[in-house]
Formats: sequence, C-alpha cells, structure tokens
Amino acid sequence: MPLLRQVLTLQALRELGRLAPNLARMRAEQSRDACLQGLREACLTTLGMEFDTLLLFDARSVVRLFAHAEQARILAHLVDERARVLAAHGEYAEALSDTVYAGHLLACSRQRFGVLRDAGAAEALERELPAPPEPR
Repeated sequence: MPLLRQVLTLQALRELGRLAPNLARMRAEQSRDACLQGLREACLTTLGMEFDTLLLFDARSVVRLFAHAEQARILAHLVDERARVLAAHGEYAEALSDTVYAGHLLACSRQRFGVLRDAGAAEALERELPAPPEPR
C-alpha cells in the first residue's frame, strides 16, 4: 500500500506540473470565476478532493488527510494561486487570508511529516520507487 501512495503522489505532482502553466495563463487572460473553476478542477485532478471543501477546515485537519507531505504542498500551491487570482481582481483581504492559509498548510506539513521529508519529498519518492519495467 505505501508504494501505491507514493505512485499516486508522484502522479499528482506530475499533473500539477502539467497544469501549472495553464493556471498561470488563465490568471492572466480569463475572468476570476474561470480561474477559480480551473483551480477547483486542478485540485480534483491532482488530489482527488474538492478544493472548496478542503478550504472549509483548518490547515492541521486538512494535512492529517494526506499520506505524504507533497500532497500538502500541492494544496498550498493551489491556495497560493487562488490568492494571486483574488489579488489580481482587487480582493486583497481574501488574498491575504489565502496566503496565510497556504503558509499554515506548509507549517502543519512540516510538523507532521518532518522538515527533511517535506524539503526533499519528491526526490525521496523517486529514489524509493522501483524502476519501471522496460517496454517489450
């Protein structure tokens, strides 16, 4: 089971990497609501959880849902991206609140998983995973 979690976390990281340029482009070119919908879809795609539902809870409770530090980092990135969208549309108080929440997510992640696992989680996952089988 731990190997499956690691594989799913790596897939989530790759998916976020694929979606990140799209999210930045949407922030620059599209409406606030379209950007926020894109963030909701990115959260559902990468973490398999509803973005708005996760934001209803405190950071410590949300981090307890995750099996790996990188999942908390993904959510923190998405929350920070939402803060940028809100700031771009003049909603500074909400943007500041999201920025603080993203910081709390990272702090709770470090507390739960440890700084070393948080700091190099992606590299550790890749080292721990077995090499994929050669195509035939």
